[in-house]
Amino acid sequence: MWWIGTFVGFGRSRSMRAVKWFLLVAAAAVGASAGSWAVADALGRSTSSAGRSVVRASYYLALGDSVAVATGRSSYPYLILARYRRTQPGLRLDDIAVAGATTTSMLSGQYAAARRFLKAHRGRVSLVTIDIGGDDVAGCFGPAGVDQACYSQAQATIKHNLGTMLAGVRSAAPGVRIIGMTYYNPFLGYWLAGGAFRSFALSTVSPGAALNNELTALYGAAKKTADVQGAFHATDLTTFVASRWGEVPIAVARACSWLAIQCHPGAAEGFGLDPNAAGEAHIASAFERTIGVLCGPRRSPVRGRCRPNSRRSAGA
Repeated sequence: MWWIGTFVGFGRSRSMRAVKWFLLVAAAAVGASAGSWAVADALGRSTSSAGRSVVRASYYLALGDSVAVATGRSSYPYLILARYRRTQPGLRLDDIAVAGATTTSMLSGQYAAARRFLKAHRGRVSLVTIDIGGDDVAGCFGPAGVDQACYSQAQATIKHNLGTMLAGVRSAAPGVRIIGMTYYNPFLGYWLAGGAFRSFALSTVSPGAALNNELTALYGAAKKTADVQGAFHATDLTTFVASRWGEVPIAVARACSWLAIQCHPGAAEGFGLDPNAAGEAHIASAFERTIGVLCGPRRSPVRGRCRPNSRRSAGA
């Protein structure tokens, strides 16, 4: 239970130490019957019955598809949480991402839950992250290559649905930082097979880049988008590096190393869409590079330091 006291009648001759003493004695008396207590002291901190400061809670909300939950507590939202808890000890994560989510399913599910959460915790949310769109286009890739009509329709759907959701989330959480991400390419392991499989892998690069350009624009440019495509070097098929699969393009090496796919020289990829633990760590790092300094609720980074938001702040 939190106790907030307003004290009137203490003359200027009374010291702050006397005020603190009165607060602690009064709370201790109540705590003896309630079993636990905490009071807000004159400095605005919370003090437990053991005399330790209790940190006020702030929140980080993660929305997305399987990328945000693929490896459990080593998925990128949990790594981001661990990173920023060093400076915000009271930061808590609510990861409501759903494996297999598309922008359509998110619009009818996670989106409503997110708005409820943000409204219920208004003024206490520090960060929202989103990854979505990969499953919208995944079905447009097949043995015959990329179905362009399917892909174009999927992009239009993403633009409409994600645009709608971002507007709604921003209105529910004014001033809160909202960071999205681009995607890696899960098809690049096919490059190792050569022949038609390699041609297929190469044919996925341009559509993947187009999707990521669209996502970056929707989220609000690079400063609000984690560059996962860049971290995976997903469009670089000309820089060759040594790997366990021989000399291969860096895009192929990183896909095979950081995704839950099985790569074999001369054979088709053992397909999977999700990152492994190493990939999740690199995705978290991409988010952290974009986030930079993470301030508490109602504060924003200015020249590397957290400052109170202005009333005219446009928010995320």
